[in-house]
Amino acid sequence: MQVYYFSRSGRSKTVAEQLAKRGHTTVRLIDDHHDWSGKANYLKAAALAVSGKGLEADYEQPDPADPQVFVVFPLWAGTLPPAVRTFADDIGRPRLTVVVTSLWSKLRDREGFKQIIDLVGKDIHLPDTI
Repeated sequence: MQVYYFSRSGRSKTVAEQLAKRGHTTVRLIDDHHDWSGKANYLKAAALAVSGKGLEADYEQPDPADPQVFVVFPLWAGTLPPAVRTFADDIGRPRLTVVVTSLWSKLRDREGFKQIIDLVGKDIHLPDTI
C-alpha cells in the first residue's frame, strides 16, 4: 500500500496518516510549493481548480510493483486540487483509490478512478473496510 496526500489545512494529511498507519506504511506528500492559507488564497485555489488545469508538483513516484495507491486530498470547488490533477494524470486514474475530504459535498470529477471514498462532514472517519 502506498499513501499520498495533498492538504491545504492539514485535515487530509491527518486522514492520510491514519490510513498509512493501518497499512503499516508512511505517507508521501504531493507538494505544489504554494501557500494556500487564508481567504484570498482559498479563492485563488478554487478558481484554479475550476479551470481544470494541473499545477507543477513534486512527489515520489509510486512503486510500480505495488498496485494499491491511495491519494487523500481536500475537495476544491467540487473537483481535484491542481497538484492532485497533475499527480492523477501522471500516475493514471485507473491505478488510484482516492479519498476525498470535504465539509459538505462529494467529488464531481469521478471518471476513471479505481475507487472513490468521499469523507464528508466536520468529523470524518475512515471506513473500516479500507
